[in-house]
Amino acid sequence: MENVVYQEMTPEERMLDWRITRQVMADAVLMNTLHVSQALGEKHAVIALVENGELKETYVSPEQAVKKNFPFNPVRQAFDSSQAQHGVCLLIVRDGKAVISLNSVR
Repeated sequence: MENVVYQEMTPEERMLDWRITRQVMADAVLMNTLHVSQALGEKHAVIALVENGELKETYVSPEQAVKKNFPFNPVRQAFDSSQAQHGVCLLIVRDGKAVISLNSVR
């Protein structure tokens, strides 16, 4: 991801990002892929690419690749505080900006 910067969400962006988060978390195939990928304890993140307010692509990526492609302190901190199999580390990339969130899995 070239020219992507990390930026905290503005209040207006929170609703879009919450809608994307719900859409990602409801994708059973994607969540199963994440679960299988983390089965041996290696942390992964779900990357959600958003264009014009619409979810265009999602994929699961291992921790090292995410940290390499998105070398931002909040990304490292999210991985440091997350646990494989106990949540979803979600990185949303939209309009050249990245935001990250941790979501619990019930």
